[in-house]
Amino acid sequence: MADTPRGRPVEVDGQELIAVSGEEFVGLSAAHRQVSGRNTRVRVLSGTVEELRRVLGEVGAVHVCAGTGCAVCAVVDEATGRVRTTREGDGRRRSAR
Repeated sequence: MADTPRGRPVEVDGQELIAVSGEEFVGLSAAHRQVSGRNTRVRVLSGTVEELRRVLGEVGAVHVCAGTGCAVCAVVDEATGRVRTTREGDGRRRSAR
């Protein structure tokens, strides 16, 4: 949002709130929907990445390697490296390349 809402502190029934104009509320509501939508897409993508990692692990476990330069091993290793995840300090997972 280019224009930062300029809320005013108010107290309603003993509860401290921030009052914003109707226009600011509409903008904040739209931003909230956009962020929620992005979060949903990230969760779905994260599940897809985890499933891909699981499948690649299964392929690697059952594959009978043809030796040095095996094309299947090369593809599995490259794909696994691309979807490798690491733990952040807060325990959340993030994609690493």
